[in-house]
Amino acid sequence: MRTYDTLLGFAAGVMTAIATFGLVHEALNRGGTVVAVLGVATGAASLFLLDRFLPHEHRGIPTACVNPIAYRRALLLFTALFLHNVPEGLAVGTSYTAAPRLGVLLAAAIALHNIPEGMAVAGPFRACGLSRWQSLAWAVGSGLSEPLAAVFGALFVSLVEPLLPVSLAFAGGAMLYVVSDELIPESHSHGFEHQATFGFILGFLLLLLLLRAL
Repeated sequence: MRTYDTLLGFAAGVMTAIATFGLVHEALNRGGTVVAVLGVATGAASLFLLDRFLPHEHRGIPTACVNPIAYRRALLLFTALFLHNVPEGLAVGTSYTAAPRLGVLLAAAIALHNIPEGMAVAGPFRACGLSRWQSLAWAVGSGLSEPLAAVFGALFVSLVEPLLPVSLAFAGGAMLYVVSDELIPESHSHGFEHQATFGFILGFLLLLLLLRAL
C-alpha cells in the first residue's frame, strides 16, 4: 500500500498543478472570471454524476484487478485526464492553422508534459493489479483525445476558438473533483500519509517546472 498511496499522491499533485496553473489559469485569461467559474463548476458536477453512476460492484471490472474500489478510482482519474487532453488538442490544432511552426512547437511541449501525466494514469491501474501492458494501454488511451481534438481544431478553427475557455475550465473542474474527492482521501487512508504527501509535492513540482519551462 505504500507504493499505491505514493502513486496516488503523485497523480494528485500532477493533476492539481495542471488544473490550477494550466487549465483554469488559461481559461481566466481567455474567457474571464464568469466563464472560468461556470466551467469549473460544470466540470466538477459532471465528474460527481459520473462517480455516482460508475458501478460500485464487481461487474465489468477486470479479473486481474485485485482492488475493485481502486479500479473505479483509476477510471475517474483516466476520465479527468482524457477530458483535460481535449482542450490541449484543440489549442494545438488552432495554433497550427494560424502558424504551423507555433503549432508544432506547442505539440512538442504538450507531448513532453504528457509523460508524467501518463505515469499518473498508469500508476493507479498498475497498483490495483493490472499488468504493465494493460496499465500502459490505459495511459495511452487517456491521450487519444488529444490528436483527435487537434485534427478537429485545425479543420474547424472558427467553431473551436470560442469554446476553448469553457472547455479548459471544464477539464480543470473535473480534475480538481477527482483530486479532492478520490485521490487525496484514499492516499491518506492506509497509514502512509507522509509518503502520499511527498508523492503529491513531487508530482506538483514536476508539472510546475514543466509548465514554466514550456
